[in-house]
Amino acid sequence: MPDKKYSTTASKDPEFAAENAQLELEIARPLQRLDENEENPVFVVDELFNIVAFANGARSILGSPKASTFGLSECVSLSPEQKAKLTDEVRKILISEDPELQRFLRLEIEVENGTRVFCLTFQREPLSANRIGVRCTAEPLIAKSAADSTSKIAKGSEETILGWTLDRDSRVFEHFGNSTAREMANLHLCEWLSCVSEAERGQVEDAFEAALSGKASDINIQYRVTLANGVTRKVSTLAKWIPSSDGNPPCTLIGTHQYGFDNQSVVEDLKLFSHLARKVQLSILVYDALGNVNWCNNAFTECTGYQFEEIIGRDPTDLLRGPLTDSNSVRHMRDRLRKGKAFHVELVQYKKNGAPYWVSIDGNPLVDESGKVTRFISFQTDITETKKTQSAILRSEIKFRSLFDNSTDALLLLSPKDGVIIEANMSSFKLLETERLVGQRFEEIFPENADFAVDHLNALIDENDGQQRHSAEFLTASGQVRPVEMTVSRTPIGESIALFVTLRDISEKRLLEEQLRHTQRMEAVGRLAGGIAHDFNNLLAGQRGFSELLCNSRELSKKDHVYANEILKITDRASKLTSRLLSFSRGKSDRPVVANLNELIGNMIPMLSRILKKEVRFTSQLDPNLSNVKVDTNQIDQVIMNLVVNGQEAITSHDGVVTLKTSMIELTGSEIFITGKAKPGRYAKVSVRDNGQGIHRDVLEKIFEPFFTTKKGAGTGLGLSIVYGIIQSNGGHLMVDSEIGEGTEFSFYFPEVLEEVKKEDSPDLLERMPSAESSETGTTPTILVAEDQEQVREILELGLGQSGYNLVIAKDGLEAIEKGKNFEGTIDLLLTDSIMPGASGCSVVKEMQKTYPNIKVVLMSGLPQQESVECQELTIDAYVDKPFSIRKLLELIQDLVAAPK
Repeated sequence: MPDKKYSTTASKDPEFAAENAQLELEIARPLQRLDENEENPVFVVDELFNIVAFANGARSILGSPKASTFGLSECVSLSPEQKAKLTDEVRKILISEDPELQRFLRLEIEVENGTRVFCLTFQREPLSANRIGVRCTAEPLIAKSAADSTSKIAKGSEETILGWTLDRDSRVFEHFGNSTAREMANLHLCEWLSCVSEAERGQVEDAFEAALSGKASDINIQYRVTLANGVTRKVSTLAKWIPSSDGNPPCTLIGTHQYGFDNQSVVEDLKLFSHLARKVQLSILVYDALGNVNWCNNAFTECTGYQFEEIIGRDPTDLLRGPLTDSNSVRHMRDRLRKGKAFHVELVQYKKNGAPYWVSIDGNPLVDESGKVTRFISFQTDITETKKTQSAILRSEIKFRSLFDNSTDALLLLSPKDGVIIEANMSSFKLLETERLVGQRFEEIFPENADFAVDHLNALIDENDGQQRHSAEFLTASGQVRPVEMTVSRTPIGESIALFVTLRDISEKRLLEEQLRHTQRMEAVGRLAGGIAHDFNNLLAGQRGFSELLCNSRELSKKDHVYANEILKITDRASKLTSRLLSFSRGKSDRPVVANLNELIGNMIPMLSRILKKEVRFTSQLDPNLSNVKVDTNQIDQVIMNLVVNGQEAITSHDGVVTLKTSMIELTGSEIFITGKAKPGRYAKVSVRDNGQGIHRDVLEKIFEPFFTTKKGAGTGLGLSIVYGIIQSNGGHLMVDSEIGEGTEFSFYFPEVLEEVKKEDSPDLLERMPSAESSETGTTPTILVAEDQEQVREILELGLGQSGYNLVIAKDGLEAIEKGKNFEGTIDLLLTDSIMPGASGCSVVKEMQKTYPNIKVVLMSGLPQQESVECQELTIDAYVDKPFSIRKLLELIQDLVAAPK
């Protein structure tokens, strides 16, 4: 066995033994547990707690009967309490799921010569294929009192060196020695210090206290003790901490007290630490001065799979390294060995079977009396599991750092005590418009703003038992008011707690919300305007009808005819104003018509002049030779109105001018507009120019994006994205030109058309109205009139009645359905309003078409009905918008009733 061979060599070679004694005294990683030793008493217990095997004097220790098998309860040397403890430890081994589990029990047994102390090691032992037992190894532990110790030394005992362990909490020595120390008892640190000379006692006490409190990692001190016979001897004490296998702080010191120095003490010291080095679970290697291995303990061979003979004389940095071994760490280790310096490295080593594992290596030089390095001793700890944990933590930290740094929200970590910023991401610097954050107090960045005070942040969390959201505003360095949504929570940072603050810029969100509210307001205005327009058109229908009848009357004077004609013109202008109101508020879309933009603008100039501010002057330059275009005139009205208002908003001086200009231009097809390339040809150009502050180039690229605005409040007109859409949908092109301080010009182009603008014929108002014509059977056509407005109903009754038609008049939809179904005869035509109480015009149409399949239908409304889904499903012969011309209505009815059915 290596132990015996090593002991023999040491005893035959005193110089070698002395060197190794010094080597063993430097061991920094001592034992955790004792392994099985076949020379120690051993016995085996089965599942029934019977002792079924024993050896090496175990029977005499236990005081068992002379039988091959006996129960633990029959062991007379054990007290009832000891039997219970021993039985409990055996049970824990038997029921454990870990087959490698070991447990330990201190056992004191009274014998003839005094008390013997044993450390019992319990480990599972297979008894047969189906049975298991517990192997119990009794390793002697020899306690020793200070008096006994000093007495033996005084008598010239050979035992002048004493190995010991000291528990941090109990401060009681446990001594490990040879057989001559059997009578020694446990010794408290205070008892040992009482033997130290009074002059040196404080120094020794401080050395032990520094180590036990964690302020020092070892003890290396020389002092004098007074022996029991009064003789004073010199003592050298060496000690270091035993590392904990579970990662907790160490709790046990291991060391030696050496009395004087002679060859015999060195040999005894060698025996003690040679034994400890082999028993400890920590891998230990001893190198010669060249760095080659000349000794290793059992833990190293068990860990790596190499045999003792395979490792001796080899360079471990070559033998144990592989593709994952860090070459820089190996180079550092070799360099320190060459210089005779201590080293610490963490690297990947490889076992004999090729399996990699992480190891922490601490190396220390061993020197002789002259200070020359003779050997190195290294202690190796397997840290594979620790590295796995560190790797997982590192990956987590990398992931967190990536999310933290790349977040679009501003993220900050604050001290909960004073609000000092510990960490901040890049978005924080952009949002807060600063180059320095870390180290500043959070509330100092937002002076006089209580929303960002650290006390307020802590209160928010406490009031809501955790994470809290809060809206706040602050003034940026550039003077902008920036609204943010602030989320505050507490988060652990190491062993401390920090405030985790998220600031989300909600400027765009608020803008979108304001745009939505504006859109909702515009929809409400549209609904209101629609209702007003409907009622107003009903009034205008009555007014126009009566005016037209007056104009057609032959009993009026010429002067009265002029007055009636003026009333009719005013009514028509009011009708156009109502139509424009609908187009602005509801986005009414008519079919494109041939129009002259000069005439369109000319009709708008009075309105444009009135809506501009008093300090802004409006001018127009209209090309008299402007060609006609084909556009939706209502939509172009909206575009011109919006661009003029936008130009006004861009003017900040008191001499502002907005100019509206038209011209003809020839395009070659190479020009590039915002809306794309135009086809070659002649185009009518309309430009709206202001002398305002101009638009910055960065902003100019965004002005046609949906919802984009530079206005602080909600917009007052169409967004430029809608202007873009209208121009493009009407076949035109759009361009914008702007210079800072010089103003802005928006221009749009429409291709020339050669068609003429259709002019409405002005009928002779004195000409007789169309009259009803009798059918081939000699009957006069019958018309069912359904109208809820009294004035409109009255003018229809007068106008249609004077023309000779048979009329069935109803004041609402329900009455129209009832009269229509109960009418005795045939109804040739239905003239109904679309919106009526009781039943809508479409409902009346459905019922009448069931009763009279060949009936003609004319639908009247103050609103456009072509867009109604309900009406689109019906057969409607004609639509009439209010206010209408009685003459044109009679002409329409005449054409419908005369048409073949």
